[in-house]
Amino acid sequence: MNREATLRDLAGRLPVRPNPRQRMLWLVLMAVGGISFGWLLSTEPLRAWGAYGVNMVYFLGITLGGAVLACAIRLSNGRWGGPVIRIAESLTAYLPFGIATVVLMLAAGIWTYLPWTRNVEPRQAPFLNVPFLYVRTMGGLFLFWMLAKKLLNASLRRDLYLLTPYVTPNLRDTYEKIVGQWHGDAAEAAWYSHEVAHLSPQITLTFVAFYSVMAWDFIMALTPNWMSPLFGWFVYAGAFISGISVVALLATRLRAKRGLEAYITTDMFWDIGKVLFAWCIFWVYLMWSQYLPIWYADMPEETWWVFLRFEDPWRPWAFAAFTLIFVIPFFGLMNKTSKTNPALLFAFACITLSGVWVERHVLVMPSLNPSHVWIGLPEVLVTAGFVGLFGFAIQRFLAKFPCIKVTDVLEGAGGHGH
Repeated sequence: MNREATLRDLAGRLPVRPNPRQRMLWLVLMAVGGISFGWLLSTEPLRAWGAYGVNMVYFLGITLGGAVLACAIRLSNGRWGGPVIRIAESLTAYLPFGIATVVLMLAAGIWTYLPWTRNVEPRQAPFLNVPFLYVRTMGGLFLFWMLAKKLLNASLRRDLYLLTPYVTPNLRDTYEKIVGQWHGDAAEAAWYSHEVAHLSPQITLTFVAFYSVMAWDFIMALTPNWMSPLFGWFVYAGAFISGISVVALLATRLRAKRGLEAYITTDMFWDIGKVLFAWCIFWVYLMWSQYLPIWYADMPEETWWVFLRFEDPWRPWAFAAFTLIFVIPFFGLMNKTSKTNPALLFAFACITLSGVWVERHVLVMPSLNPSHVWIGLPEVLVTAGFVGLFGFAIQRFLAKFPCIKVTDVLEGAGGHGH
């Protein structure tokens, strides 16, 4: 296709408005999650905030991980990832909602969820105090949101300018508002390159620093007398895996639903599958790097935290997380077919997502109640509410904006490899 035909084709594939049935599904899931959380809150408040905290961290990890994946592809000059970059960027649409969930936790939940809010040791008080928790949590979130929003606008700007003449009047007004004054193709391309080169490393470093601290605050601080220097790395690796998995999942579904086979190719699935495969290996490497020194030193103040999760009743869930995040993806994604086949890639993405969800529960729930497994129907229903909120946000973005980078298509990027 020539340039104009390509632009008309891409503009014609935009839904413009979210699918009403899907939107209703997201609203129903949100209602189910809200009711389930309310019921738990009235019967078992600690379990309710535990389920809420797990999903708050989990879904924020997905949206931050997706944004960082887009930055990582740019930093490594991965020209294969044009469509993948835009899908990854779309996950930031959940960020305002994710911030709202954190605000609710900070306003109402920490007094039940975090034990140190009731009794903190004097030596820990300079860090473990509520005002400082508010500052570092909300400051980190708003900094990431500001940077991610700025990068998203820079990424969308040239695409929207190209598509504006071909979209419906409803979208044209939105696109023109975002684009604003156009300074010429050469100037805009130079400005985009400058913004991407500066914002991508800033976003990546903000994620590493902020999400590590968030892991300390909302997971490790549940047991204030236990600490691990590698814990933040381990948790943000899981978040990055979940972001990659959702991007792979959405890429397979959008390709089939919108007929984007000409733009989202199986070679791109191969590449994103290799990224997922590599990070599953890196996750187990971090887990082993954290476990080995604790086991070898055999100091009771460190080993109890690990033994608690490796003994009944939590042992089956710990090994389930290990199997879902590492064992199955390692052997399943080792060959090319499982990475290039959309159905198989979709399946492995769902498996790793489930594994990270289980792992987050194994990290949090034993610290709240060691003797009972709080992974059951109530937790699943609370998760359903977060799924509804996440789906609502992402669907709204992908209905209005192209799910692939138009400029990459026109410039011939998006091939296999670098």
